Amino acid sequence: MTDRDPKPALRRADAYGVGVTRGRLAGPGWVMPLRGVVRPAGGPAPTPLQRIWDVAELLPSGAALGGWSAAYLLGATDLDGRGPSGTESRPVPVVLPPPLLIRARPELVRWRSDLEEGDVIEIDGVPCTTGSRTGFDLARLGTLRAGVIALDVLGRQAVVRPSAVLAYARRHPRWRGKPQSYEAVRLADPRARSSGETRLRLTWVLDAGLPVPEANATIRGPDGILLGIGDLLDPEAGLLGEYDGAGHRDERQHALDNAREEWFEDNGLVVVRASAPDLWPANRRRTVLRLQTGHRRASARDRNADTWTWTPAPRLD
Repeated sequence: MTDRDPKPALRRADAYGVGVTRGRLAGPGWVMPLRGVVRPAGGPAPTPLQRIWDVAELLPSGAALGGWSAAYLLGATDLDGRGPSGTESRPVPVVLPPPLLIRARPELVRWRSDLEEGDVIEIDGVPCTTGSRTGFDLARLGTLRAGVIALDVLGRQAVVRPSAVLAYARRHPRWRGKPQSYEAVRLADPRARSSGETRLRLTWVLDAGLPVPEANATIRGPDGILLGIGDLLDPEAGLLGEYDGAGHRDERQHALDNAREEWFEDNGLVVVRASAPDLWPANRRRTVLRLQTGHRRASARDRNADTWTWTPAPRLD
């Protein structure tokens, strides 16, 4: 069991059926996480998997979990319903083919959509959409940026390739959001090692208007000495983008980052660093200007002085 051992949930009517009385359900030993569902009390605050299990108890036959909850069950655990801040609790998506119904609740969101043969699998007894269907829904039903982030995570953690999502989209030409799903697939690159890297890449391409960079290329100096793995690299201009996640605030990691940046620049690259606040909408324009300025500086450098070479990471599409 993972996710801090979620507690099995029951429909309230089923709890009566196994001998749990109304009095016990009203006592401190049981909680009602959402209307009509009960489970034993205790333990930490609800985890993503606990929330998924709670909602799964309400699924009518023929329905399935979708979106981030299906992705989570498939192994893409960076898609946990918490959002970029890590504190949100987004509703659990439920795919309901007509005419199936489920009562509206704040803890879930109802997606009215057909489920075709082959669209659903069971994981630990919970029906959820398959990888390609999950990727298609995430790419078409939210924002473009959220869709690209989801495809990168699915490709990286659940081996759901963008090409499989594209093939699914092409088989459903009349479905809502299909054009956006195509664009999300075009922008996806599961070689990104974090959602932060994906956000920086999207700012680089969509906002700064710079060429699509290479993700996690290996960069070497003279005599093949490894300088590092660059998060984002424009090999033509010589611009390197580095995303600093939470782990980079560690004192030792920060020292290594500084040394690596100096090595990159000593060999002819121009480096632009960014962290999560740099990619917030309120700060994005400043980051765009930094990227564009870095690109101009890199493009104007003396390329005869370059002592770096690069090797692309294997494609995952």
